[in-house]
Amino acid sequence: MSNSSKQLLIVLAAAAAIAGRSAAQDSIPAAPAKPTKLFSSDSVFAITIASDIKGFMKQRDSLAPPLPGTLIAGNDTLKVELRPRGHFRRKNSSCSFPPVSVNFAKDVKGTEFAKQKKLKLVTTCWPGQGDYEAYIPQEYLLYRVYNLLTPLSFRARFVRVTYLDTAHGDRKPIVTTAFFVEDQKDMAARNAGAIIKAKNAGREDLDPALLGTLSLFEFMIGNTDISFAAQHNIRFVRTGQFGVVFPVPYDFDWSGIIAARYARPDPSLPLHSVREPLWMSFCFTPAELAPALAIFNQQRPAITALYTNNPLLTPKMAAADLEYFDDFYKVINDPKQLTKTIQRHCAG
Repeated sequence: MSNSSKQLLIVLAAAAAIAGRSAAQDSIPAAPAKPTKLFSSDSVFAITIASDIKGFMKQRDSLAPPLPGTLIAGNDTLKVELRPRGHFRRKNSSCSFPPVSVNFAKDVKGTEFAKQKKLKLVTTCWPGQGDYEAYIPQEYLLYRVYNLLTPLSFRARFVRVTYLDTAHGDRKPIVTTAFFVEDQKDMAARNAGAIIKAKNAGREDLDPALLGTLSLFEFMIGNTDISFAAQHNIRFVRTGQFGVVFPVPYDFDWSGIIAARYARPDPSLPLHSVREPLWMSFCFTPAELAPALAIFNQQRPAITALYTNNPLLTPKMAAADLEYFDDFYKVINDPKQLTKTIQRHCAG
């Protein structure tokens, strides 16, 4: 490709990004919206999803017609449609049970799912297998940790779920755990913003304070499965502040703190295991990160309390996760070690 062609592509990409931001400006709410009922509480509750579960487990095409079903929560029985979602975990070779996209009908008013239209349900990859079952509460708690650091984060709601196969009466119900992830538009509205597409966003496009917090968090949990340029496992929120974009991460199952069986570092990275943390963001000095570092140190007691005696984790799991966090805090509170860590693989 010639240099002139490359320059044209850069100009077109920049124009598209500006257009996206202009469109988003029109839909930015004047004030922060209240969180929806489902994500206003951290209490755990039970649901039953009744459908052709065997058919759902076999159907891995996200573009295929959805399967009708019902979602039962307490005294409420709601009509829903189910689709498999995701990429890696949607493959038969990766998981026996794919992540779920739940579409709600219009009968949700007055229920726990009021105002919900479509939600991601993060599911157990291999129901009944102990280590895979443990990944669900671990990933859920990482959402809770990031909530402690910034409101510009996705909320999650943990549920105990029974999948009841109404098309095959001889199949035993699948009893496991899962969690719902807040809709991206609701997350943005809660922060008086709107979702925009910002592929190839550079450092100068992003709010520097939140970028520092996000970068430290991904390093804290050992997550290298993220890309700003490709908008992979990250969403961008535009607020009323002209020209400022807030990056918001999600999907933490490949992080080192969880170390899922299927998680492997990208071959291009200088890692032997996902357990090894690696800085996957832009270059910072400790001084530039000072505001974000203060937040992490301020919230350390709350993070520790979140894991201490948490009924979703075994004592052994909780101790291992806190030990992983301890290693992170040793690095960020040693300016020389932090500088060396960032410079090892930072970009620009």
